[in-house]
Amino acid sequence: MKHIVVDLEMNGLAKEYKEERQIWGREVIEIGAVVLDDLHHEIGSFKTLVKPQYNDRITPYFENLTGITTEMVAEAPHFEEALKTFFAWCRSLDKNVHIHQWSESDIEQIVKEIELKGIILDKENQGLLNEWEDFQKEFGATLHLENSVSLKNATMYAGVDFEGREHDALDDARNTATLLKIVRTPELSKQALEHVIDALTPSESGSTLGSMFNFAEFGFSA
Repeated sequence: MKHIVVDLEMNGLAKEYKEERQIWGREVIEIGAVVLDDLHHEIGSFKTLVKPQYNDRITPYFENLTGITTEMVAEAPHFEEALKTFFAWCRSLDKNVHIHQWSESDIEQIVKEIELKGIILDKENQGLLNEWEDFQKEFGATLHLENSVSLKNATMYAGVDFEGREHDALDDARNTATLLKIVRTPELSKQALEHVIDALTPSESGSTLGSMFNFAEFGFSA
């Protein structure tokens, strides 16, 4: 079995597409993923830009967020082609794969964009939609967190550095994969939990490391 960790970046639909915006308001503009072996070591990666169909430009907000420009996606495949290429890559890795995402927003995006664009998937690709797991929930449960946290804050609270650029699909996938390895490795998981506990423990000065963090995300008080 192989573990695939995926991340998506999106762009908004142009305002003139009023009917389409009632179905869904965003389109995928980047897919990034890494594949891990049974020991959660990276053994491969996938990345593609995606050209939006319902906006002829990447809006300033999403350009600033992702670093993706209109020019960068000009020759990229549209969503249907990019998704089928990604699914073909997934199927080429192993007969059995688990697809992990940070929160449920990515699979929701995939499903709604398929609906938006009237895409028909074959049986194999349709089956892959059932293999997506919300790793954010698993991470929170392992570290006894009450509220969801951002990916960047999750790496900080787990005691590791965020590598690369936030909101780059492949970099986000790799950082999620790092957290997956921590959670699925008992020794590393214990260390991460201790890191959170230490951050909440008062020092001799009476302060806590939690004063550096926003523990409201966790349902804790620093």
